[in-house]
Order: sequence, then C-alpha cells, then structure tokens
Amino acid sequence: MSDLPRMASPLQAILMSELSRGNSILSVGDWPPGCRLFVMLARPFRKKYAMSGDVEYALVNDPHYWKAEYRYRNGEECLACGF
Repeated sequence: MSDLPRMASPLQAILMSELSRGNSILSVGDWPPGCRLFVMLARPFRKKYAMSGDVEYALVNDPHYWKAEYRYRNGEECLACGF
C-alpha cells in the first residue's frame, strides 16, 4: 500500500510501530457503522501498547472478523489485526 492512512495520533503510533516490526496493512475502510477509519493489519499485533484515555484494547478473537483491536474514542477509528 503506497499511501498510509492517517489515523488519530495514538493509533498512528501503533500502526507505525507495527509496520516497522514487519506487519502489513491488509485493508482500509470505514466499516463498521460509526467508524470513520478502519485499518486491518495482516498479522497479530507484535506487542502490547500503552493506552491513553481515548484508546481501548479489545480481544475480539473471532475468525469471522479479527483477532484484536485498538479503538479510538469508542470506535470512531479502529486498528485491528488478523490471526
């Protein structure tokens, strides 16, 4: 992917860290409803990241969706990872 998505700064920091560790972007979109930017990484997160007050971590662990996610402001933006 030539153009990197511009996420909210806490998620952008996680995204850049993951890319530097060899993970890659699988897809970018605006799903689920209420989410203006959704970025899916190809592989699981390489480490656990510190969260600010605006960021939540969730272990989804559903093969129909994704393994885990970091949500910004209750899902306004979401950075998820595959299995």
